[in-house]
Amino acid sequence: MTAAPVFELTPMLVDASERGLALGGDVALAAIWLTMVGMVGLFLLRSHAGLSRARRRWVTTSVRGRTVLLSEGVGPAVTGLRSPGIVLPRWALDLGADELEFVLLHEEEHVRARDTALLGTALATVMLTPWNPVGWWMLRRLRAAVEIDCDRRVLRRVPDRPGYGSSLLAVAARESGLTLGLAAFAEGRTALERRIRAMTARTTRWTRLRAGGLASFAGLVALQACGVDSPVVLDDSDPVVQGAVAGPDGTVPAPVESVADVRAEPTFTPFTTAPSIANRDEVIAMMVKSYPPLLKDAGIGGTARVFFFINEQGIVEQVRLDQSSGHAALDDAALNVAGAYRFSPARNGDDAVPVWVSFPITFQVR
Repeated sequence: MTAAPVFELTPMLVDASERGLALGGDVALAAIWLTMVGMVGLFLLRSHAGLSRARRRWVTTSVRGRTVLLSEGVGPAVTGLRSPGIVLPRWALDLGADELEFVLLHEEEHVRARDTALLGTALATVMLTPWNPVGWWMLRRLRAAVEIDCDRRVLRRVPDRPGYGSSLLAVAARESGLTLGLAAFAEGRTALERRIRAMTARTTRWTRLRAGGLASFAGLVALQACGVDSPVVLDDSDPVVQGAVAGPDGTVPAPVESVADVRAEPTFTPFTTAPSIANRDEVIAMMVKSYPPLLKDAGIGGTARVFFFINEQGIVEQVRLDQSSGHAALDDAALNVAGAYRFSPARNGDDAVPVWVSFPITFQVR
């Protein structure tokens, strides 16, 4: 009786012509990444140094019962991550009593919510991928959301929308644009318009239902993402892949009686989740190093098909040659690196199971 086909993993291609990419590509990419991160970091350090120099000239004083830093033109804003403080420009003292009170209430809410820490963390995260415009766009949107949320907290304390809106406009007319703090009372014209629209928008039952629906959808997407298995690229039309669940005749093979029977020789084991290679780049780099020099220099390549026995921990216990590449040296190279492979174990339902897999490894020189 013919055994059901052994599951076949996605082919591994070892191209000696890509030696520089395989061995040095990661280093080059890391260097580019570190350079870009360093450039953004240097810009931020210069900004921080300028803020620190300016801060030494600021005067600590009390305004309407609050301790603030009085600057020549920076603010209104909150600066500092560990110990945030309110910064007021001197011209803010010329505002009306109600307008000045709203300014102070707004900055107090920033301090209470530790918004500078939130925005600082977001900025540090975006710095990890400084080339990504979506990250900077999301940071800008986060800043706007933080300000809108702060506006709402202030209006819950003092529900005077016309007075608060007038304060925003009064500060925007005088604000210099140099708000080095991470949380500022007034920002650009577009952001100010968005905040005023948010303050004056009416909340209806449909608004709440729509927000709840979007939040539920986002939660479902997150749960789905958490349940996605490690990717294995397979062709559903391939009978070998179909054999992972059913044999060629459409029936599910009976499970083997014991792990010892599975170890004895390559055979099919039923499973619902296929094993996947966890360290593909490391294996490719090792295979490139193991490519026999004489064959590589002569431009000779080939494909060796190898059987792997993967235990319940994802460890390769056995490796056997299934189909020769036609060159013993290439076959040996494919077999010798078996110990470098790391797999996520196959699973049958919730249980990890041992399996044999067939794995084609191709050596070629372009």
